[in-house]
Amino acid sequence: MTRPTLEVADILRVQGERFLDRYRSSFDFQQLKAFRAIQRCRTAALGGHRDACPSCGYQTISYNSCRNRHCPKCQAQARERWITARQRELLDTSYFHVVFTVPHELNVLALENPRLFYDLLFTASAQTLLAIASDAKHLGAQIGVVAILHTWGQNLLLHPHIHCVIPAGGLSPDHRRWVRPHYLFFLPVRVRSRVFRGKFLAGLKRLHRSKKLQCAGPAATFADPRQFSKLLRRLHHHDWVVYAKPAFGGPM
Repeated sequence: MTRPTLEVADILRVQGERFLDRYRSSFDFQQLKAFRAIQRCRTAALGGHRDACPSCGYQTISYNSCRNRHCPKCQAQARERWITARQRELLDTSYFHVVFTVPHELNVLALENPRLFYDLLFTASAQTLLAIASDAKHLGAQIGVVAILHTWGQNLLLHPHIHCVIPAGGLSPDHRRWVRPHYLFFLPVRVRSRVFRGKFLAGLKRLHRSKKLQCAGPAATFADPRQFSKLLRRLHHHDWVVYAKPAFGGPM
C-alpha cells in the first residue's frame, strides 16, 4: 500500500501548535493526549528500534508507533485485523444493513455518559433485532448481528448511531433449517422503530432512577426527575429513525 502524499500527522506537526494556542481550552485530557500521540507517532519523539537483515546485514531505523486507538495510521492495522477476523465468520448468504439512530435531544446525555449511553445503544439495538426476529409473525428464527458504533456524522457533529450487518435469514428454533425473511428489508421497519424506542427509553429510565446517569453541564436540566420524565414523554411521541438498506449482493 502506497503512502499518501499528506497524512493527518503531517498537518498536526505543521499547524498543531498554532491550533492549540487558539483552542487548547476546549480540549479535555484524553483529546489532548490523542492529539499529541498522533503528532509524535513514528517519529524520534517516541524512540525507535534497529531492524537488521540476518542474511545481508542491511540495517534501518524504525520509529515506534503511538498505538493510540484514535491515530489513523495505527488504527488502520487494527481495522484490517478486525475485518479479516469478521470475514472468517461470514455465511454464504446475502446481508442486510440496518442503522439505529437516537434523537439529537439525547446528545447531551451521550456527552456526559459515553460508556453507559453507548452500552445501552448496543444493547437496545441488538435486543430489538433478536426479539423481532424470534417472533414467528416476522421471521421465527435465531439471527446473528455484527454491530458497529459511530459517534459522529459526516459533518463531524455528534450523531450517535449503530450500523448493523445482518444475514438474510436465521436458524429455526430447532436449529435444523434456514429461515428466509418475508420482508423486502428483512424485518418490518415501523416495528423495529417502535421496539427500539421502547427498549432504549426504558433502559435510560432505569439508569436515571438508579442515579447512574450523570446530568451535569448541558444535561443539568435532566437531573430534575420531572424534566427527565418530560423528555421521555416527548421522545415517546416521535418515530425514531431505524434505517434499512437493501440487501448487499453477498457477504463480501
